[in-house]
Amino acid sequence: MKKEETKKRAKALVLLVAFLLGVFSVAAVSGHILLQLMPIEIPIEEPLTEYNYTKVQISPGYNHLQMKPGDEKEFSVKVKNKEEVTVSVNPRVVIPPYGEYQLEERWVEINPGSAEMRAGEEQKFTVKVKIPEGTDRGYYSAQIVFTNDTKPMPTVYRIENEKIPIPHPPEPFPMYVNVLHLSVNVWTPPKILIQPTWIHDRVEAGQSREYKIQLENKGDKAIAIDPEVEGVKYYGPYGPNELPEDWLRIEAPAKVDAKSKATIKVTVNVPADAKGVYETVINLNIDDPSVEEWNQMVHIHIEVWKQPTTPFKELFTVRQGEKITVEITARQCAFFKYGGVEEREKPSFVVALSTPEGGKLTPEPSKTVKKGEVSLGMGYLPPWEAASKGMYHVMSTVYSERYTLTNATGGVWTLEILPRNAESFEYVIEIGE
Repeated sequence: MKKEETKKRAKALVLLVAFLLGVFSVAAVSGHILLQLMPIEIPIEEPLTEYNYTKVQISPGYNHLQMKPGDEKEFSVKVKNKEEVTVSVNPRVVIPPYGEYQLEERWVEINPGSAEMRAGEEQKFTVKVKIPEGTDRGYYSAQIVFTNDTKPMPTVYRIENEKIPIPHPPEPFPMYVNVLHLSVNVWTPPKILIQPTWIHDRVEAGQSREYKIQLENKGDKAIAIDPEVEGVKYYGPYGPNELPEDWLRIEAPAKVDAKSKATIKVTVNVPADAKGVYETVINLNIDDPSVEEWNQMVHIHIEVWKQPTTPFKELFTVRQGEKITVEITARQCAFFKYGGVEEREKPSFVVALSTPEGGKLTPEPSKTVKKGEVSLGMGYLPPWEAASKGMYHVMSTVYSERYTLTNATGGVWTLEILPRNAESFEYVIEIGE
């Protein structure tokens, strides 16, 4: 019964593969494209049969190592015989035929080289990985195979048509059953440090802003740089605008000398008619193979805003003789303080209270409060500033103004607020004592 089901599955697989490998030949004739479907029959080399494989338990089944050229690391693998008979285990390194970099068998040493394991027995293997000096940075992978058992895969023949030859599909890479997957990330510490790699700011339309990107070369040789605007490509209608390249001016040296620092100046000139959110990326093009490509990108995110010209209005009702207290609060976030951005002008408000009779009062604030949030985190500083007085970073500043009016006339009042240099603001109206 099992053989009949197996044959049926094999036949169904043949039909499925034949359908997926239907070939369209395309020819351009007089500007028209002609499609010709070619029927294909793909036989199975031999019928599928039931496969048995050795059952061993491998722990861990996956291991990831991060190593530098010249490093050597070792780890243990436990293999347990789940069969009821003695099993021969002969671990070996198999290199998959895919991936950007190929790990070499000679980099991996496995001890012991083989073992006869009785039913239920557990064997410990030691895997030693050594990365030679001069190895290219990148991700390497390999498989440590403990038995030769593989999962079955159908094999197809090469078939040719009278007009168009059909290439024979490549032989599949064996799918081993009892295997440990090994991944090695070969890296080298960067010789050049960059601060910052993200610039997030808020710029008024028609204004300019200058930013500084600090570089430090910790190596023994000069490192060439060549900053250029790479831009950001978005898909769909909801992404930010791409910051036009003609808004930017980049001033940078051609290199950073050994054991020294350098500064890249980026000036953003925002036109008066601009509005919305803009982003771009500056590729520093650092000639240092230890720096990953994405780690030498400086991302710029600019929010363009304009000063409002008409005030915000809110109506509220007061009973005769009650006290009115209005408190207005604005928070100014330090999007990017380090790198040349000077202290911004603090937020302020033009406040007016319109009486029920139609009169207008412009009270002076009875109380002003400034509150700040300070971080001692190093993420906002280049490494060479970490021990200096520049370690204090103002995350945000809150400005608050309070206006008080006693013995108010009963009726509907109007609060008007015209903010200046404010990203946003909150207001509280208190009526009564």
